Amino acid sequence: MRRALRESRPARLATPDGELNFVIRYSRRRSLGLYVYADGRVEVRVPFACDEHVAMDFLQRRLSWVMAKRAEFAERPRPPQPEYRSGAQHLYLGERLTLKLQYAARPQVWLTDDRLTIAARDIAEPEKVEQRLWAWYRRTAEALFPERLALGVARMHAYGIVQPPLKIRRMRSRWGSCSRRGSITLNLDLIRYPLACLDYVIAHELCHLLEFNHSPRFYRLLDATMPDWRTYKMHLTNGDPARPID
Repeated sequence: MRRALRESRPARLATPDGELNFVIRYSRRRSLGLYVYADGRVEVRVPFACDEHVAMDFLQRRLSWVMAKRAEFAERPRPPQPEYRSGAQHLYLGERLTLKLQYAARPQVWLTDDRLTIAARDIAEPEKVEQRLWAWYRRTAEALFPERLALGVARMHAYGIVQPPLKIRRMRSRWGSCSRRGSITLNLDLIRYPLACLDYVIAHELCHLLEFNHSPRFYRLLDATMPDWRTYKMHLTNGDPARPID
């Protein structure tokens, strides 16, 4: 019960520019971590036993870095909002697909070359088209992600890893996660990125089955599993699924 109550907690810190809202997130980690996201959110990750005042002091001492990072993100051009009309482009495994909408009594979605057709009665409603697109993304991911996970496990057979349970869901701040029980969760949004990025996240989480931390030993294991992983991590950090991978 204690762990469930301490998963996260909103908090505020007074700054010269006003109050800064942030989240204290509790986990099994041993050290404190500070994260600033592109949308301006700030998160302090701490061990379960950490007191709130310790997290507040940690953030206070790094406040200048946080404010500089938020300013940096604010200056970046915002990506255009996706459109859900015929001719709009959406991403699938790093490639641009052109959306085609057509009326049909029976809902269907299918891919032909670089064109994704959505047929339904409600194609005039953008929110319905969005729902059907993401339902297609999910169905595709539920077929593809387990296959890529199996390939990742095969690459690490020498370490005695077996195929772990897999969950797929949309996450705001993580590409993947690994639980203490050995279950792996992958972000559905990876379906929009090049396949190598998906394989990198899988490799990262599989390494956590052996090293549940980010120690030097963990990174040596990741280097041995996927020597060019930094390229794919940078691609995900840049947040542009259609950007070519060098």
